[in-house]
Amino acid sequence: MLMRIITQAIRVIDYENNKISTRNIMPKFGEYIEQLISYINGNVSVREYKTQSTGTEVISSILEIIKHQAEPEVVLQRFDIIAQRLLRKERQAQEQVASMDIRVQKGSLILALIEDEGKALFLLAKVEHTDFFDDSDYSIKSGFSKDKKKIWKTCLFEIDDLNSVEFLARIYSNTVAKYWWHDFLELNELQSDELNTKRAFKAVESTLGRYLKKDAPYDHMVIRNAMYLYFSSVEQFDFSEMLDKTIKNYSPNDMTAEKKEELIQKLCDLPEKQHFDHQFKPVLSMIKPKMKKTYDVYSGIQIKVSSAVEDLSDIIEAYEADDGKRYLKIRMDNDTTFRTFERREGR
Repeated sequence: MLMRIITQAIRVIDYENNKISTRNIMPKFGEYIEQLISYINGNVSVREYKTQSTGTEVISSILEIIKHQAEPEVVLQRFDIIAQRLLRKERQAQEQVASMDIRVQKGSLILALIEDEGKALFLLAKVEHTDFFDDSDYSIKSGFSKDKKKIWKTCLFEIDDLNSVEFLARIYSNTVAKYWWHDFLELNELQSDELNTKRAFKAVESTLGRYLKKDAPYDHMVIRNAMYLYFSSVEQFDFSEMLDKTIKNYSPNDMTAEKKEELIQKLCDLPEKQHFDHQFKPVLSMIKPKMKKTYDVYSGIQIKVSSAVEDLSDIIEAYEADDGKRYLKIRMDNDTTFRTFERREGR
């Protein structure tokens, strides 16, 4: 059975002027809806949520739309209730971040009820809505970009049973925007940020250790540090982005190209196998003790890396002298420690 759009609407949410505008459905708009559904289904950077209850404003409106889909007045009323809620929550969100010079992304809310293989889907999407000049008739028209980067936020509900006490939703957001899923949609995470952080960190660290620690220790050190650095420097963890920044664009020292591809594939399988989301907000308190690493250097001497370090491979370098003795060369930024070990020739 082909996907069938039962009803759809566009509402322009202007939180700056506290108003909502209705846009007419454009020709072939159904194709854009199908593209959004395909984007959500094929996008690994989504996270699963569940409804807090069936009595919250958005899900209760969605259920009413499904029940009364043949009654345009009811459907439009419920569309407007959902849009008004988003307007209120965006105004509140903007008030909270205004002092930090942050702007809530402006755009249009797309709402659509879809029938797909006998089940009901309900799409909510916040996208950039732009005006453009049509040189075929010299008019100003409006529309949506095919650029996926212009999709700000999406939510896809799957409704199998109208009498269910709980419904699941899959959400994509291009930023950490708690107002979208918590305040507007009133959803709960299926897995907490704490649990996601713990599971993701443990899974990646264990896999790196198994594949690299023995045969490619230098690569293990560099990639492990890069992973720590990513965890500790981003507001929103994105698994695909982490792989790009830590290993996919890395030129190995000891690891073969075949081994690298094998490792990447093993890492790509981790979210499903170890049960963590592709996107979440990292909670550093869950992993901070794990970020510390101690290395034996010489009898009675150790060095400790206590946190992620930018350009670690440029700060610590190993080399072997002509006489066969091995040394570590460490760049320093602590004057006291430097002077403690400084030995001046001729004195």
